[in-house]
Amino acid sequence: MENPFQVVFKSATPINNRSLLMSDPELPNNKEAERAFLGSVLLAPEIFNDFSSFIKPEDFYLLRHRHIWEVMCNLIEEGMHIDYLTLIDGLNSKGWFEEVGEDAYLIQMIQDTPTALHAESYARIIKDKSNKRRVAELSMKVVQNAYSEKPFLDLHEDVGNLVTGYSILPGNSERLVYSAEQLCSSEVGELTWILKDWIMAGGINLIAGMPAAGKSFLALDLAIGIASTGFAWNDQPVPLGKVTYHFLDGSFRGMRSRVLKLCNARGIRPPANLTFDFSPLSLREPHEVLALKQRISSQGVSVVIFDVMAKFAPGADENSVAEMSPLMNSMREIANQLGTTFILIHHLNKGISNDFSYRVRGSTDILGSVDTAIIVNYENSSAANSMRLIQPQKMREAEPPKPLRFQLVSEDQKITLKFSDTENTQILKEIGQQERIFQDLVDYLQSNPNQEFMKQDLIQTLNLPDGARTVGRAFAQLLRDPRIQIGKRGSYKSYLYINDRPDQPIP
Repeated sequence: MENPFQVVFKSATPINNRSLLMSDPELPNNKEAERAFLGSVLLAPEIFNDFSSFIKPEDFYLLRHRHIWEVMCNLIEEGMHIDYLTLIDGLNSKGWFEEVGEDAYLIQMIQDTPTALHAESYARIIKDKSNKRRVAELSMKVVQNAYSEKPFLDLHEDVGNLVTGYSILPGNSERLVYSAEQLCSSEVGELTWILKDWIMAGGINLIAGMPAAGKSFLALDLAIGIASTGFAWNDQPVPLGKVTYHFLDGSFRGMRSRVLKLCNARGIRPPANLTFDFSPLSLREPHEVLALKQRISSQGVSVVIFDVMAKFAPGADENSVAEMSPLMNSMREIANQLGTTFILIHHLNKGISNDFSYRVRGSTDILGSVDTAIIVNYENSSAANSMRLIQPQKMREAEPPKPLRFQLVSEDQKITLKFSDTENTQILKEIGQQERIFQDLVDYLQSNPNQEFMKQDLIQTLNLPDGARTVGRAFAQLLRDPRIQIGKRGSYKSYLYINDRPDQPIP
């Protein structure tokens, strides 16, 4: 009986025969992408580290391209720079210069690549074709062995490798294996925090809430603190590090406005260690996850934020465990291997249930896969300046903290998050009252410029509660306002509005 595999593939040559990869025109490849990628690295050698662990010599279809990439890798390993001359010298030392095509091929490769801006796209094409060739190799092996004398049970492993697909492809994963002794005697697995009791370091953390509940502001306040000041969420300490904020839930301008106002409120410049990525990204695509992992590793990123999570799983059914589980597993793999902290911004379903675990949108695998889950919701009304409530929904390895309340206060191109725990609600109410009284005082003084007022006059005119602690604090705040001139009549202070445009920022 004729072997049908031989008819389709023309040869039953063993899969480790390199000639099959080099010559069979039916195997997936893109020679132009390979040339453009190598040309990009020659034009901009500084991008090499972005791809060195993602692209391997065996990923190239043409042998000459494998040689070029291998020499580039060797140059970096030896502490040398990649350029036209060092590449030629490296090819000569390996005896590959003539095989590659000498100067003419390298010069043409550079001339055909006008810019290095698209190197990542070329790399993805190369990896995609390489993965498809490996799948073809496995398919060929399975069919060959099916026509051999091997027992059926011996074919099970080959078929399993084919079904599991990417898990057996080199460079896609590293197994983390420890003995019980190593696990318990090392620091692996010890609980550490990005934000004490709320955001677990090296874990997957979920912040879920209804639209406009303040989820993104919480994440941004945390990101700015990590990237600059070392403090977030009511001046709680956070470790300094690099943060990448992937944002697909709004406009570039909207994010810019939020960041500027939050930084203005802190009195700092927007931090260089906080990077915003507005590019589409699918955590369902293995090659995109690999590229993400490479960027995290090469750039030394410690915290990655996805806002909102659904935007980074395009086409996925959030209610399907089969579709969401691989996505969550990909983040877990990166977190385990690199120690990266992930923060996922997510939505709640509409509803009236007080049990928010039933309202976290999507599959139960989402909540089941994260280490911490925080629910953000309006305490009473959904007005812009109303109080929000932060409730711990899940703490995998720690006792849940007490809920927090916070309020978004927006004024004078500043946005401040004012916090309290649930036992200090009265303090936060007093702060809100103080702000209102202070603004009433400033408005009245501004409407009567160049007129001096005593404290008691202002209290009586504005019908303020005399002796109240919040009133005293509001007047103390006037003392620090550069628009107000403080005078004296006898032993009493007077207040005069003098400037509509202060030269220094208002405290």
